Amino acid sequence: MGNGPLSACGKALNCDPEYEWQDDYDEKKPKPAIPEPDPNPGRPQLALRVAYAPIEDSLGARKSPFGLGDEVGVTKVMQAAGWEPMSWRHERAQKAQADPSNKTWPRPEESRFGRAQRFWAAKVVASDGQGGFEEFWCLLQVAAKKEERNMDSAKQIVIDAADTAAYAHRFNQHTAKAVGEDPNNVPSIRVATPVACHVIDSATPEIAGPGEAITLTFYPSNNITKFVFEGSEDFLELPHAFFHFVVWTSGGKEMIGDLQGVQDEQDIFLIDPVIIKQSQMGVADLFGMVTDPSAASSLSPTEQRFNCWHPRCAQLCKSFDPQRRSVHVRRACGVALPTCGVGGA
Repeated sequence: MGNGPLSACGKALNCDPEYEWQDDYDEKKPKPAIPEPDPNPGRPQLALRVAYAPIEDSLGARKSPFGLGDEVGVTKVMQAAGWEPMSWRHERAQKAQADPSNKTWPRPEESRFGRAQRFWAAKVVASDGQGGFEEFWCLLQVAAKKEERNMDSAKQIVIDAADTAAYAHRFNQHTAKAVGEDPNNVPSIRVATPVACHVIDSATPEIAGPGEAITLTFYPSNNITKFVFEGSEDFLELPHAFFHFVVWTSGGKEMIGDLQGVQDEQDIFLIDPVIIKQSQMGVADLFGMVTDPSAASSLSPTEQRFNCWHPRCAQLCKSFDPQRRSVHVRRACGVALPTCGVGGA
């Protein structure tokens, strides 16, 4: 079986299609149910059909090896202990929902932060287009609640990745221009692009059953690192500058939360980013500002997140935002209004 697409992902990613993830097990940690070893290992655990795959390969995205309409088989499903940080997002969101005073973590109407997901390491077999097959190690992502295993929810994961890749493309171009180099020769942000799939058959209904929707992302690394999550991570310039760039170019209207993934010798590869949209101000909020002028001067949730998750700037931030202001807002009659975006004016 060929593994051509796997050979170009960088030394930090384990690209051996026969890699069995044995070093990632920790038997002391509780794990969701995993099916018993199949006596016929050639039989797929899941049969999937790709139903949504809009993202093309670009400077900001690494295209999925699976295309619209492809049918693929998942022959092995297991857990990687190195992916445990992916569950932290939902844990933090649950705690925040129980604390009304916590404005940092996004509310359900702002993003999909609070939707519980399960993450599996999956060996996927797909046609190589020449009569043979290829194997890929992928992230299989499934909504924890059965009622959320629908195509609309799966598409939102893909859309968030596509929007993040578009921002990454602009950021990478800016970075290359700032240093005067070819974009292909400078460290960049890349997004591992998922596809949304229908389950057409399943030998493991405890993971996903026929008719349900899941996402599949080519991700042959057994580690996940949090780059920008809650402000206490080890500071790494490139992902922090990218986080700042998105807030700055969108005029504070959008933010990308939970930047996580893996770093190779040059690039940062992000997986499952979440777009957070600034909440619209309602009549009650405006009335509160009139009756309580001090409310207008308090920090908005967007500003609080920016300051908490990105506590300091690096030199690269100054290349597009030489005078950091929390979210680049101008105030009129006590109401925070976003700027025009690019240019920070």
